[in-house]
Amino acid sequence: MSGQKELFFTIENDPYQHIIKLMCNRWKPYIIKAFEFEAEHYCRFSTFTKQLPITERVLSRNLKELEQDGIITKEVFPEVPPRVEYRLTDKGKSLLPLLTTMYDWGWYDMKDKGLAIDPLGEMWHGYREQEQDLMYHAYKVK
Repeated sequence: MSGQKELFFTIENDPYQHIIKLMCNRWKPYIIKAFEFEAEHYCRFSTFTKQLPITERVLSRNLKELEQDGIITKEVFPEVPPRVEYRLTDKGKSLLPLLTTMYDWGWYDMKDKGLAIDPLGEMWHGYREQEQDLMYHAYKVK
């Protein structure tokens, strides 16, 4: 085949790898999904620390990466103390159905295998009756 280029698979340039790098680490799906449950459609730093057992350092790094990737925006208000609000962009909102599909698939597979499923996650995804105080303050230190 003279004159034709051979095509080789490069995993680094594959869309699967792109989405996995973009949002499939330990915390990003939870951070992105949290916006869906906020009536004001924004989250503050403390929103995440109340809902997730995440360190402030790891949360800061994840929020910065999500902002750099265009998934969220960050707005800093000139107040004392400073108020910071994070919002999903349209690109970020487009990930919500994908996260729901992934959770649903995992939930059914775990059920089929008889595996224990986190009750808080079930509340967040509609598989269990919601307990508002637990849902919004699951990891708040007293």
